[in-house]
Amino acid sequence: MTTVEERKNEEGMMDIGEHCIICRQLDFLPFECHKCGKSFCNNHRIEFNNHECIFNEQNEKLKKLNNEKIDISKLPKSKDLFPDLNKIRKEAEKNFKIEQNKKIGQRLTNIKDSNEKNLTSIEVAMIRLKKLLGNSKFNNNNNSNNSNKLKKSLFSGFGTNLKSNTSTTSTTALKMIEMNKLKRSAKGDNRININDRIYVWIFYTTDDDLSFNTKTAQFFSKKWPIGKMLDSSAEISKIKNLNNKDVDNSLKLAMFRKIRNNENLKKNNNDDDDNDDEFIYIPTNGRVEREIKDGDEIYILRGQR
Repeated sequence: MTTVEERKNEEGMMDIGEHCIICRQLDFLPFECHKCGKSFCNNHRIEFNNHECIFNEQNEKLKKLNNEKIDISKLPKSKDLFPDLNKIRKEAEKNFKIEQNKKIGQRLTNIKDSNEKNLTSIEVAMIRLKKLLGNSKFNNNNNSNNSNKLKKSLFSGFGTNLKSNTSTTSTTALKMIEMNKLKRSAKGDNRININDRIYVWIFYTTDDDLSFNTKTAQFFSKKWPIGKMLDSSAEISKIKNLNNKDVDNSLKLAMFRKIRNNENLKKNNNDDDDNDDEFIYIPTNGRVEREIKDGDEIYILRGQR
């Protein structure tokens, strides 16, 4: 019976020698290349000496590549691959500061005044506002006539002396009537707390309109910024709003407020036709509680014509 040790000895004897890569004859003392591992018998010793070792071929290729000169004349310049980041950063910071320092509406348009001076988009909007109001049914003359009619209806049963003595009372009564009418018809975000609401009249026009013929009652939160108020009003009035997009200032909506009766603004007595002080531009970075009061008349339009 064959033991385990005998089998190991037999297997060890079978492992002696290598097959020739050419004739496949088993040779116990083969000629073996230590680089590529190929074995040759004694009859093919010459082939062993002349065989093309793959490692020698690879080494020759590497030597050839190392000896070749690389043409760098057609390579891109380093400044094209790696631009001057410091220069780009400085220019970006400079442009950013310029834009930040610009006040709203300071971007010049291609429209000029009588002195050939370029007007800003806000100045153009102011001119367009007064022009549209001249053609509007909501102009000052109509408003004053309506107020007089309402006064006559309220005090038609009283004498002249009583009317003159109750002018203050009539004004207060008119304001109360107007405010009640405003609150009843006002539209807005119903989620706004009633105590935080400010009610105003909104006058707006489309880009094609030649006058202000649309008037709506709206309410907003006094805690809002003016920009949010403008966005909300544009949504309620269904006006195309590009204020939050990267477009020219002339395409953005501007908002103006008619001066109140109790406001004291400087007027030029020598220029009766100049009514620039009748309206106040409301910047979008302001706050509602500082710029707006109940009953204000707000006009919305673009700074283009």
